[in-house]
Amino acid sequence: MDAAVTPLLRTLAATDDSATLIRTISLSGFGLRDAADGAVIALSGDGPQFAGRVLGGMADAELTSLAANNEGRHRQRITITDRDADAAGMVCGGAAHFLFTPVADLPESLATHLAQAAPLALVARADGTGADLLVTRKAIDGSLGSAALDEALATLAREELQAGSTSNTVHTVDEVEYLISAVVPATRLLIVGSGPMADAIAAQGELLGWTCAIDEAVDGGLAFLSEAGPADALAILSHDADVDVPLLDAALRSDIGYIGGMGSRGTQSRRRTSLTSMNWTEAELERIHGPIGLDLGSRTPSETAVAIAAEFLANRSGRAPGKLTDAAGPING
Repeated sequence: MDAAVTPLLRTLAATDDSATLIRTISLSGFGLRDAADGAVIALSGDGPQFAGRVLGGMADAELTSLAANNEGRHRQRITITDRDADAAGMVCGGAAHFLFTPVADLPESLATHLAQAAPLALVARADGTGADLLVTRKAIDGSLGSAALDEALATLAREELQAGSTSNTVHTVDEVEYLISAVVPATRLLIVGSGPMADAIAAQGELLGWTCAIDEAVDGGLAFLSEAGPADALAILSHDADVDVPLLDAALRSDIGYIGGMGSRGTQSRRRTSLTSMNWTEAELERIHGPIGLDLGSRTPSETAVAIAAEFLANRSGRAPGKLTDAAGPING
């Protein structure tokens, strides 16, 4: 999943309006394949550079050539022979339909939502005509032609987002096919430390579908942070000043969405003093969640891992943690 989503987030957030977004409408044949393969890919307008993959890469050259023709928004069918499929490691060939869309035609708020790594869905007519409707869990942008149609497709799109995974599905409304492309960023979590606590956090993250890694080395943490984005998280368990301070400094310089540090009040104070001496302001240090996790009365590593995951989810959604019985409105996101 992350192989499809992360390139989309980064490419569309950074590229100019000459880029082309390519979405898979349907695939027939090809045998077994990854569920996220071909979910969403993007082409840079500044030369034939692919971000993301579809069908193991065997369609990349043809899709790049088609995008270079600059035909605007349209539907395109391509076929892959059994011989070419075999060379790419697929079971057999098949046919695929793609929707080509100039980035300039997409709703203006798309870049903002991508920068925030917010789950979203793009909805468009599968025949390649019309415009896109952007749907988040709470808002819509753009229009498919009427308010009633927008609301109907937004409801279907939110059902796809509720499934929690990146996908492309076709729904028929009033005898017209609409492609709903759900984009749900996959979280990558780096845990700096070791022992039962690190193992419990990794197990909790994996239960939520995150990609989790445990690394005690500063170099590993710096490498992770150099590529981290708003959907990613860092949990520092190490109390070694030669480890936690350099990584917290690097995390504050990165785009990572969540920074957590385990340790006593004294450890947190020591870290803040060191970071303040490095010219970080109090406002900037508020990005660090330390002590890490929500106050759930946790006592064991497994319970603490739940508290940490819950704090990350609340932070990502912009919610102040509280009881659903005390809240009003929708309870799902």
